[in-house]
Amino acid sequence: MSLMKSLWFVGDGQMELREIEIPVPGPGEYLIRVVSTGICGSDFEGYLGKTGRRTPPMIMGHEFSGVIEKAPDGGKYSKGQTVTVFPKQFCGECEFCREGLENLCPNGICLGCLDLNGSMCEYIKCEEKYIFPFKDVSFDEAAMTEPLAVAYRSVFKLTDEEIRNSENIIVIGAGTIGLLALILLKYRGAKNVIVSDATPFRLEKAKELGASHTINPRTEDFAEAIKKATNGRLCDISIEAVGITPTAENSLDALRIGGTAVWIGNAQKIIEINMQKIVTRELSIRGNYVYSYKEFGECVRLLESGKLNLKPLMTDRYSLSDGVKAFKALESNKEGKMLKVFLENE
Repeated sequence: MSLMKSLWFVGDGQMELREIEIPVPGPGEYLIRVVSTGICGSDFEGYLGKTGRRTPPMIMGHEFSGVIEKAPDGGKYSKGQTVTVFPKQFCGECEFCREGLENLCPNGICLGCLDLNGSMCEYIKCEEKYIFPFKDVSFDEAAMTEPLAVAYRSVFKLTDEEIRNSENIIVIGAGTIGLLALILLKYRGAKNVIVSDATPFRLEKAKELGASHTINPRTEDFAEAIKKATNGRLCDISIEAVGITPTAENSLDALRIGGTAVWIGNAQKIIEINMQKIVTRELSIRGNYVYSYKEFGECVRLLESGKLNLKPLMTDRYSLSDGVKAFKALESNKEGKMLKVFLENE
């Protein structure tokens, strides 16, 4: 019997390293040796018991890359290929899948969510359709495909014309997703991108990545700061990457009449919003849930092109064996200096 190390979420604020059997791939399935897994903000929120999207005991993890260890007979890919994996399961047959909305397929959940085990382990098996080979990027960078795809879908909900005609865009929340949205907005030629966050370190990181202005709503009046940064015009577009009532409110308060908010954040299930503010100012809200299969592949190619520098976001690395320690460290991340944290297999 062959065993592997795995990191288990066993209860609120509790992780545990266990040895379990290496999964055996079925017909048409691949066995992948996981090299790098990113800890998503949703993993950490689930670990704290805040979201209900992680059901212990289970293995979290959905941002990962690795190497094919075993390939099925007649498979498209070969042993030794470096790959990342589309983690949102989908049927390929429902009306949403047929429209290219695999992210909305009701017939599958994401790896490492609810009670479906994910990638915080040494080996994982998966079907061929979920595999995306990559080259010329590191395993950690390839593991960034998933969070990049979340930001990519949000930024590409905006047309070239909308970005070109926008004098000011604000990104609210400078965690990994928010900063990736900033990177992609600059990549697409956005002029003035403001970033709002409550941690000075992350605001400095936003400036490093091209933000024209930064706002800390803990230390300054948000509405006044927006007016000052935009010479009173306010913002044409806001991207909300937190998902709680105060930041959702900020995403609307920042907008000029007729503006558009794109909501990515999903930290709080129910929020309270001033409906009249949306109606009387004719604001638009576009929801953003993960990414499509096509967009995930586009992000692999974008990383391979070398046109995006994600290294400033890749702040911390732990071995899988030290995974419990990594989650404990995130509990103390009050200054926000841990952005993207990776669990790497030795």
